[in-house]
Amino acid sequence: MFPSLSKTPLLTFTILVIFALVGCRGTPTPEPQAITPSPTRTPTPTVTLTPTPTETRTLAFTITPRPSYTPTITPTPLRTLSPTPSATTAPPRPAQLFGYEDVFGTTVDWSYAYVTEIGYSRLDEVNRLWAFMAFQLLDRGIHQRNFNFLGDTITIYYLNVAREFNGQVFPMQLVLGGTPGANVPISEIPAGGTAYLQVQVRDQTNPFSPQSIRREAHAAFAREDDHYPLIFIRDLQALLPDLPDEVILLAEHPILLPRDNWPQIKLDMRRVSYLAARHQPFFEIDAYDRLADQSPFAYALRDYLLDGETIPDGYYAFSSRTLIIVTGE
Repeated sequence: MFPSLSKTPLLTFTILVIFALVGCRGTPTPEPQAITPSPTRTPTPTVTLTPTPTETRTLAFTITPRPSYTPTITPTPLRTLSPTPSATTAPPRPAQLFGYEDVFGTTVDWSYAYVTEIGYSRLDEVNRLWAFMAFQLLDRGIHQRNFNFLGDTITIYYLNVAREFNGQVFPMQLVLGGTPGANVPISEIPAGGTAYLQVQVRDQTNPFSPQSIRREAHAAFAREDDHYPLIFIRDLQALLPDLPDEVILLAEHPILLPRDNWPQIKLDMRRVSYLAARHQPFFEIDAYDRLADQSPFAYALRDYLLDGETIPDGYYAFSSRTLIIVTGE
């Protein structure tokens, strides 16, 4: 038990003083807090990285391929085929086609072609190409035009023919030979002024073997074999009108020749007019009478014969020393 308050006046007084002091104390005011401002953010500059160029190292002895010699083919006529007025006039008489096959069973028609020789350069590019090709006679005359080479004029003699390339028929000239001079009539060709032609006339019962005929014709030219008789252009002119309506004309000639042979070819063209006439369709000749390149038509023939490419539009010429004339019934 607590002692009575009346007995402890001092204690009572002390307690009252304590209560008075506690009752007079107010609610403490909180001290103001120091406000720290939020820091202002300075944008960090964006760093753009400049790529460091990567060094490409070329290995030693790396061979850069040489550019192709194949020219861009343009559908324009060859400039060397501008015909001059012909001294021979012949009415149109297109040859008629008939059923005929070679020894391999391939139909011989106006689109027939057979590669008889092919060769490749060190770069595996075709640089030697010979072929037999079939043509349709459009008339039975021999025509002529002039050709200027090394300052001289040569009269070129040719047949009007047609040939089908990938379904399209092209008028063409089949060059037979040439003689020095301008507009020289066939009757005035000197004995040594033009090439002899090898002409063989056979009927449809005789098989056609391109390789055999090529081999025999080249051998016969050297030994003057009567199986492939040598005749003058004027003799062929007399023969043509007597041929029947059903006729297929086959001719062989080099289309591409190795570049190493060009100096000899130019020398041959300079010395022999009929060689100039026959080689002319397959070469581009510059203003200085240099063999600058093979002609666009020669390259187009290569692409057609080997890859089936389309022949561009133009008026072209083929050539031949050996003519195989196959007659129907």
